[in-house]
Amino acid sequence: MRRKTTKALKLSAHHANMALQMLLEEGKIAAGDVARALKSREKLIRNLRAKLALLEAASRPAARKLASAGRRAVRRAVPRVRKAITRAQKRARQAQGRYMAAIRRLSAEARLKVKEIRKQSGVDAAIKAAKMM
Repeated sequence: MRRKTTKALKLSAHHANMALQMLLEEGKIAAGDVARALKSREKLIRNLRAKLALLEAASRPAARKLASAGRRAVRRAVPRVRKAITRAQKRARQAQGRYMAAIRRLSAEARLKVKEIRKQSGVDAAIKAAKMM
């Protein structure tokens, strides 16, 4: 079902003031009604401003945290130079990767055996043993 829509009047402040004066003179609106409406409007504005002030006060710590986090992110975004690793470190990491790949599919008992072989004979021997299992 279609609802009836109310059309809002587009009046300037001057025209609204004149219309209000005419309604008051004709007795269609009492001066007390206008005064009450203005008082309730002022009260509503005061309440809204008080609530807004509370919200601003409550959000200040969070806003500070966000601002400082943003500053930290900008500082962190500066590209840093990565330190080159040595040849020995590269070989050790590659050996560790091959070892992990070799023992990945082994059972717990087989892993323990390979670990013992690694302690005694080194990574290469452990990898060979893991591939044979």
